[in-house]
Amino acid sequence: MKVVFFDLFETLITEKTKSAFQSRSPNYVKLRTTRDRVVQWWDDFGERVMTGEFSNCLAKFVHMRDEVGSSVSDRELAEIAREYEQWKRRVISEVDPGVLEMLGEVRTLGLGIGIISNAMPWEALAWNACPLRDHVDEVVFSCEVGLMKPDRKIYDLACARMGVRPSDAYFVGDGGFDELRGAAAAGMTAIQAAWYLRQEVAWPWDHPLPRAESIVSLPSMLN
Repeated sequence: MKVVFFDLFETLITEKTKSAFQSRSPNYVKLRTTRDRVVQWWDDFGERVMTGEFSNCLAKFVHMRDEVGSSVSDRELAEIAREYEQWKRRVISEVDPGVLEMLGEVRTLGLGIGIISNAMPWEALAWNACPLRDHVDEVVFSCEVGLMKPDRKIYDLACARMGVRPSDAYFVGDGGFDELRGAAAAGMTAIQAAWYLRQEVAWPWDHPLPRAESIVSLPSMLN
Protein backbone atom coordinates (compact mmCIF):
# COMPACT_ATOMS: atom_id res chain seq x y z
CA MET A 1 0.00 0.00 0.00
CA LYS A 2 1.25 3.45 -0.91
CA VAL A 3 -1.34 6.11 -0.03
CA VAL A 4 -4.04 6.84 2.52
CA PHE A 5 -6.87 9.04 1.26
CA PHE A 6 -9.02 10.65 3.92
CA ASP A 7 -12.44 12.20 3.86
CA LEU A 8 -12.29 15.71 5.35
CA PHE A 9 -15.50 16.53 7.22
CA GLU A 10 -16.29 14.39 10.28
CA THR A 11 -13.05 12.50 9.65
CA LEU A 12 -10.18 14.98 9.93
CA ILE A 13 -12.35 17.96 10.93
CA THR A 14 -15.57 17.86 12.89
CA GLU A 15 -18.39 20.34 13.19
CA LYS A 16 -21.10 17.99 14.41
CA THR A 17 -19.48 16.67 17.57
CA LYS A 18 -17.76 19.74 19.01
CA SER A 19 -19.79 21.56 21.64
CA ALA A 20 -18.28 24.88 20.55
CA PHE A 21 -20.05 24.51 17.21
CA GLN A 22 -23.51 23.72 18.56
CA SER A 23 -24.68 27.26 19.27
CA ARG A 24 -25.22 28.44 15.70
CA SER A 25 -28.83 28.78 14.57
CA PRO A 26 -29.72 26.52 11.61
CA ASN A 27 -29.98 28.13 8.18
CA TYR A 28 -33.71 27.40 7.98
CA VAL A 29 -34.21 29.58 11.09
CA LYS A 30 -32.16 32.38 9.58
CA LEU A 31 -34.21 32.12 6.37
CA ARG A 32 -37.47 32.08 8.33
CA THR A 33 -38.60 28.86 6.73
CA THR A 34 -38.95 25.23 7.79
CA ARG A 35 -36.34 22.52 8.18
CA ASP A 36 -38.26 20.26 5.78
CA ARG A 37 -38.12 22.86 3.00
CA VAL A 38 -34.38 23.30 3.36
CA VAL A 39 -33.84 19.54 3.49
CA GLN A 40 -35.86 19.19 0.30
CA TRP A 41 -33.78 21.91 -1.32
CA TRP A 42 -30.60 19.97 -0.51
CA ASP A 43 -32.15 16.80 -1.89
CA ASP A 44 -32.96 18.59 -5.13
CA PHE A 45 -29.91 20.82 -5.55
CA GLY A 46 -27.18 19.54 -3.22
CA GLU A 47 -25.22 17.87 -6.00
CA ARG A 48 -25.13 21.14 -7.91
CA VAL A 49 -23.70 22.86 -4.83
CA MET A 50 -21.07 20.17 -4.25
CA THR A 51 -19.92 20.11 -7.87
CA GLY A 52 -19.37 23.85 -8.03
CA GLU A 53 -22.36 25.15 -9.99
CA PHE A 54 -22.88 27.95 -7.45
CA SER A 55 -19.71 30.02 -7.68
CA ASN A 56 -20.17 31.74 -4.34
CA CYS A 57 -22.05 31.38 -1.10
CA LEU A 58 -24.47 34.23 -1.75
CA ALA A 59 -25.55 32.68 -5.07
CA LYS A 60 -26.42 29.48 -3.22
CA PHE A 61 -28.49 31.32 -0.63
CA VAL A 62 -30.31 33.39 -3.28
CA HIS A 63 -31.33 30.18 -5.03
CA MET A 64 -32.33 28.56 -1.75
CA ARG A 65 -34.39 31.58 -0.67
CA ASP A 66 -36.28 31.66 -3.95
CA GLU A 67 -36.94 27.92 -4.01
CA VAL A 68 -38.19 27.66 -0.40
CA GLY A 69 -40.23 30.86 -0.60
CA SER A 70 -38.32 32.77 2.07
CA SER A 71 -39.17 36.42 2.65
CA VAL A 72 -35.71 37.57 3.78
CA SER A 73 -34.43 40.68 2.00
CA ASP A 74 -31.34 40.91 -0.19
CA ARG A 75 -29.55 42.74 2.60
CA GLU A 76 -30.43 40.08 5.15
CA LEU A 77 -29.39 37.36 2.74
CA ALA A 78 -26.00 38.95 2.14
CA GLU A 79 -25.41 38.95 5.90
CA ILE A 80 -26.51 35.31 6.19
CA ALA A 81 -24.06 34.32 3.45
CA ARG A 82 -21.23 36.36 5.00
CA GLU A 83 -21.80 34.79 8.43
CA TYR A 84 -21.98 31.30 6.95
CA GLU A 85 -18.66 31.73 5.15
CA GLN A 86 -17.05 32.94 8.38
CA TRP A 87 -18.49 29.96 10.21
CA LYS A 88 -17.08 27.53 7.69
CA ARG A 89 -13.65 29.18 7.91
CA ARG A 90 -13.74 28.72 11.68
CA VAL A 91 -14.73 25.06 11.40
CA ILE A 92 -12.00 24.28 8.88
CA SER A 93 -9.34 26.13 10.87
CA GLU A 94 -9.86 24.05 14.02
CA VAL A 95 -8.14 20.65 13.87
CA ASP A 96 -7.71 18.38 16.86
CA PRO A 97 -4.03 17.92 17.77
CA GLY A 98 -4.60 14.16 17.83
CA VAL A 99 -5.44 14.25 14.12
CA LEU A 100 -2.15 15.94 13.29
CA GLU A 101 -0.26 13.42 15.41
CA MET A 102 -2.03 10.56 13.65
CA LEU A 103 -1.09 11.96 10.24
CA GLY A 104 2.51 12.17 11.40
CA GLU A 105 2.40 8.49 12.33
CA VAL A 106 0.97 7.65 8.92
CA ARG A 107 3.95 9.43 7.37
CA THR A 108 6.37 7.30 9.39
CA LEU A 109 4.81 4.24 7.76
CA GLY A 110 6.02 5.52 4.40
CA LEU A 111 2.52 6.30 3.14
CA GLY A 112 1.44 9.31 1.13
CA ILE A 113 -1.58 11.28 2.35
CA GLY A 114 -4.45 12.62 0.26
CA ILE A 115 -7.93 14.01 0.80
CA ILE A 116 -11.04 13.31 -1.25
CA SER A 117 -13.87 15.53 -0.06
CA ASN A 118 -17.31 16.54 -1.17
CA ALA A 119 -17.06 20.27 -0.53
CA MET A 120 -18.63 23.58 -1.47
CA PRO A 121 -16.51 26.28 -3.15
CA TRP A 122 -16.35 28.45 -0.02
CA GLU A 123 -15.16 25.43 1.97
CA ALA A 124 -12.44 24.79 -0.58
CA LEU A 125 -11.41 28.44 -0.29
CA ALA A 126 -11.27 28.14 3.51
CA TRP A 127 -8.83 25.24 3.09
CA ASN A 128 -6.10 27.82 2.50
CA ALA A 129 -6.07 28.56 6.24
CA CYS A 130 -6.42 24.95 7.41
CA PRO A 131 -3.62 23.50 9.61
CA LEU A 132 -3.92 20.24 7.65
CA ARG A 133 -2.47 21.75 4.49
CA ASP A 134 1.14 21.05 5.41
CA HIS A 135 0.34 17.41 6.23
CA VAL A 136 -1.33 16.46 2.94
CA ASP A 137 0.15 15.72 -0.48
CA GLU A 138 -2.96 16.07 -2.63
CA VAL A 139 -6.50 17.39 -2.15
CA VAL A 140 -9.43 16.65 -4.44
CA PHE A 141 -12.50 18.78 -3.74
CA SER A 142 -15.72 17.86 -5.53
CA CYS A 143 -16.53 21.50 -6.28
CA GLU A 144 -13.23 21.93 -8.13
CA VAL A 145 -13.38 18.78 -10.27
CA GLY A 146 -17.13 18.56 -10.94
CA LEU A 147 -17.37 15.08 -9.43
CA MET A 148 -18.51 13.91 -6.03
CA LYS A 149 -18.35 10.77 -3.94
CA PRO A 150 -19.40 8.00 -4.38
CA ASP A 151 -18.79 8.41 -8.15
CA ARG A 152 -15.87 6.15 -9.01
CA LYS A 153 -14.36 8.84 -11.20
CA ILE A 154 -13.39 11.03 -8.25
CA TYR A 155 -11.46 8.18 -6.60
CA ASP A 156 -9.75 7.33 -9.89
CA LEU A 157 -8.82 10.99 -10.36
CA ALA A 158 -7.32 11.22 -6.87
CA CYS A 159 -5.27 8.07 -7.45
CA ALA A 160 -4.05 9.36 -10.80
CA ARG A 161 -2.88 12.59 -9.17
CA MET A 162 -0.95 10.59 -6.57
CA GLY A 163 0.43 8.20 -9.19
CA VAL A 164 -1.02 5.06 -7.61
CA ARG A 165 -3.55 2.38 -8.48
CA PRO A 166 -6.73 2.22 -6.37
CA SER A 167 -5.62 -1.20 -5.15
CA ASP A 168 -2.56 0.49 -3.60
CA ALA A 169 -4.65 2.96 -1.59
CA TYR A 170 -6.69 3.11 1.58
CA PHE A 171 -9.73 5.33 1.92
CA VAL A 172 -10.67 6.43 5.44
CA GLY A 173 -13.96 8.22 6.10
CA ASP A 174 -16.97 8.39 8.39
CA GLY A 175 -19.22 6.99 5.66
CA GLY A 176 -21.26 9.99 4.57
CA PHE A 177 -22.38 10.19 0.93
CA ASP A 178 -21.90 6.40 0.72
CA GLU A 179 -18.22 7.18 0.30
CA LEU A 180 -16.88 3.91 1.75
CA ARG A 181 -18.87 1.74 -0.62
CA GLY A 182 -17.76 3.98 -3.48
CA ALA A 183 -14.11 3.69 -2.48
CA ALA A 184 -14.30 -0.09 -2.18
CA ALA A 185 -16.08 -0.37 -5.53
CA ALA A 186 -13.23 1.64 -7.07
CA GLY A 187 -10.74 -0.90 -5.73
CA MET A 188 -9.52 0.85 -2.58
CA THR A 189 -9.35 -0.65 0.90
CA ALA A 190 -12.04 1.21 2.85
CA ILE A 191 -11.82 1.88 6.60
CA GLN A 192 -14.57 3.56 8.57
CA ALA A 193 -13.46 6.47 10.75
CA ALA A 194 -15.70 6.09 13.79
CA TRP A 195 -13.92 8.47 16.16
CA TYR A 196 -16.29 11.41 15.55
CA LEU A 197 -19.45 9.79 14.18
CA ARG A 198 -20.39 6.22 15.10
CA GLN A 199 -22.93 5.66 12.38
CA GLU A 200 -23.98 2.45 10.72
CA VAL A 201 -22.73 2.17 7.15
CA ALA A 202 -24.42 0.17 4.39
CA TRP A 203 -21.93 -2.47 3.29
CA PRO A 204 -22.85 -4.89 0.48
CA TRP A 205 -19.87 -7.23 0.75
CA ASP A 206 -19.50 -10.42 2.79
CA HIS A 207 -16.21 -9.34 4.38
CA PRO A 208 -16.59 -6.92 7.30
CA LEU A 209 -15.88 -3.23 6.98
CA PRO A 210 -12.75 -2.33 9.00
CA ARG A 211 -13.59 0.26 11.61
CA ALA A 212 -11.21 2.57 13.49
CA GLU A 213 -12.87 3.39 16.79
CA SER A 214 -10.30 6.03 17.75
CA ILE A 215 -7.83 8.32 16.03
CA VAL A 216 -4.89 6.62 17.71
CA SER A 217 -5.96 3.16 16.53
CA LEU A 218 -5.84 3.94 12.81
CA PRO A 219 -2.07 3.73 12.10
CA SER A 220 -1.90 0.16 13.42
CA MET A 221 -4.58 -0.82 10.89
CA LEU A 222 -2.45 0.32 7.95
CA ASN A 223 -0.25 -2.61 7.11
